[in-house]
Amino acid sequence: MDKLDVLINAIEKRFNERAATKEAQKEKEVKEQEITDLKVKVEKLEKATKGDGVEFTKMEMGTPDRYKGYLVRKQFADYPEVAPKDPKVREKVIKEVIDIIDNFKRNGGPVVKQMGEDTGGSGVEFVAEEWVRTIEERARLTSVALSGCRRYPMVGETMHVPAQGTGVTVTWANEGVASTQGEPGSAEQVLTAQRVGIWGSVSQELLDDSVSDVVGYITREVSEAFGQEIDQQVFIGGQFTGIGTLTANLVNIGASYANITAQHFYTGRAQLPKIRRAGAKWYMHRDVFAVAAGLSTGTGGVPLVNYLGGVQSESLAGYPVEEVEVMPNTDATSTVFITFCNLQNYALGVRLLPTGIELNRWARAEFTQFQVLYRFYARLAGVPLFNDLFVNLRTA
Repeated sequence: MDKLDVLINAIEKRFNERAATKEAQKEKEVKEQEITDLKVKVEKLEKATKGDGVEFTKMEMGTPDRYKGYLVRKQFADYPEVAPKDPKVREKVIKEVIDIIDNFKRNGGPVVKQMGEDTGGSGVEFVAEEWVRTIEERARLTSVALSGCRRYPMVGETMHVPAQGTGVTVTWANEGVASTQGEPGSAEQVLTAQRVGIWGSVSQELLDDSVSDVVGYITREVSEAFGQEIDQQVFIGGQFTGIGTLTANLVNIGASYANITAQHFYTGRAQLPKIRRAGAKWYMHRDVFAVAAGLSTGTGGVPLVNYLGGVQSESLAGYPVEEVEVMPNTDATSTVFITFCNLQNYALGVRLLPTGIELNRWARAEFTQFQVLYRFYARLAGVPLFNDLFVNLRTA
């Protein structure tokens, strides 16, 4: 190494030493200033305990890891120079003083108020509100009629369904005497499709900003209402010929459904020949079934509700029970509370059955108002194929 390199290294070393010295001096000055500020605070608190006319203001201090009102209690014997002389004010000031000194001693710096997410202006604005993306919903009611009735696809507004008419009568006759003439009759049931539906609107902003599936939620809500309306029409009637309006096989259960007995169920079952009871079920509201479930076949008799392997099954008098939410559960006169039938004997004409909800963003008025229209509709018809294959238990 030549003399020039030695000289350059010496200059660099001295320069680095001076820089380090200046940085150390600056850091020392900062520490000294912090200590001076701390002593001023302590002196002010000490004067407050001696009644020197200095108004005491409680400082809400604490260690950074224990802030939010909790101040660490320590033995102030370690710091006799700041211990208040008056015991009455000792509890007011010693926590603040000791905590300031303790934090300074451990961390080498003054206490800094901690940010948190529970106070406005201290960090809560940085925390976003959290919403679950899925919309919690109750278990959806399903349509009993849509799954149980016999469906007839329709290609137009009206459909004719041929059905069995009057029967024939055979007679006995002696040799050489003609038998009585007879031909089977015929009948028909006419299905006339009617529209049932709903429409509404939702703002484009809601669809843009929502974290949840709004369209899916609307679809499920409308589908449930649609299914319950179909049950209403099939079992009660209105737009369809409802099962509850049929009078071919009626069983009177008295003034209230609470008066129903096991015998009413057996009488109702006996209205149909066994071969025509195949696939039949009892249909009723859950409140009515709660009454029926407590019945027995008589004093000391077996329960009317069947037991299989010790577990109660939803079966009455040997036939399954289906709960229908739209059927009556409030006492009224001449009201059908229970139906016994095979729903395959009820014709449900389907001209149009929606597979989903329709959206329209382009309707003129709604387009200018940034509204999205939705609609859900079907075209259906309903009529019993044979009136005498339905049994109704009703009040007087």
